[in-house]
Amino acid sequence: MKRFGSVSHGKHPAALEQQDERKGFLYAVLAHLAVAGVLMLGVLTSAPKTPAPVQVELWMDGNTPETAPTTEQTPQSELEPEPEPEPEPALEPKPDPQPAPEPEPKPQPAPEPEPKPEPQPQPEPTPEPTVDADPDIALEKARKEREEAERQAKEEAERRAREEAERQAKAEAERKAREEAERQAKAEAERRAREEAERQAKEEAERKAREEAERKAKAEAERKAREEAERKAKAEAERKAREEAERKAKAEAERKAREEAKRREAIKQAMRGDALGAAGIQGGTADRNQRGGGGTDSGYAAQIRACVQPRVVYPIPPRSGPNPRVQFRATLSPEGRVRSVEISRSSGIPAFDRAVENGIRACDPFPKPPSGRYPAYIDGDYYMYDQ
Repeated sequence: MKRFGSVSHGKHPAALEQQDERKGFLYAVLAHLAVAGVLMLGVLTSAPKTPAPVQVELWMDGNTPETAPTTEQTPQSELEPEPEPEPEPALEPKPDPQPAPEPEPKPQPAPEPEPKPEPQPQPEPTPEPTVDADPDIALEKARKEREEAERQAKEEAERRAREEAERQAKAEAERKAREEAERQAKAEAERRAREEAERQAKEEAERKAREEAERKAKAEAERKAREEAERKAKAEAERKAREEAERKAKAEAERKAREEAKRREAIKQAMRGDALGAAGIQGGTADRNQRGGGGTDSGYAAQIRACVQPRVVYPIPPRSGPNPRVQFRATLSPEGRVRSVEISRSSGIPAFDRAVENGIRACDPFPKPPSGRYPAYIDGDYYMYDQ
């Protein structure tokens, strides 16, 4: 804006001066009230600490001069409040209050540049020329002060909005940083838990593999031991079977040999029957039990009984039923040696049968018969209890 040191009144007639004075007085009062309200509004809305100084231009009668007056420049260092325009002597209006100049505010950092209205150029402070008060000037001044207050309020609102946006952006960034840290911590915890689970699963698998290997090794060892035991048992059974077969073969051979010997002896006995009859044994047989006595020669039977009975080792229980009897045949050599003993009829008690057989074998040699010659065999009965 341009300031003019003087205003020309050549265009207004002199007859209107008194009317203009009354209107000017009324407008001046209204302007002062408006200025006071604007100042109160600026205080309440927390204007910036360093607001730009308010510059008001006064135009006489609200008309723009056709020619620009000369403006005196003042040095930059002389920053002083502008003087209020002097009122006319007739009206004596109060000078308009001007806000004290303050240092310019520091620019607020903004995240993004925003288009701003071009600031008004700050003119060099110059003393206001002395002009006559005019209602239009007061209204213009009030309007400009109101616009300046609104501009400052708008700038303050924008600054607060920027600060709020920055605060929210910072809070959002912090929230995202916290969430990212929590996500990473959770991911790390899950990774560690997963690795721990995998490690435990691996150890469990290895343990089971070891146990399975040990179980298989133990089962294999038991199988081999079982097979070895079965092999040994089989070998032992085969050995016993061979021995039994050999024993049976030997016994069969001996039996056949005995039968052959009996056959030959029978031929001999047929030739010497009379001699044997004289000995008390008919047909080569002792007709009575050695315990029971009797026969053609009871003396020889008693001798046989006396030889066999002490050698029968068997615990004889008290008699409570039939008298067990063992029928036997003892084959003798010519010298009276017992070659074999056969159980012709069992007593039904295997232990008693074996005891009688052992007793007959132990009677070696048999008592010599009265004839002096031994028969080829002797058939007899042996009772558990005396007859």
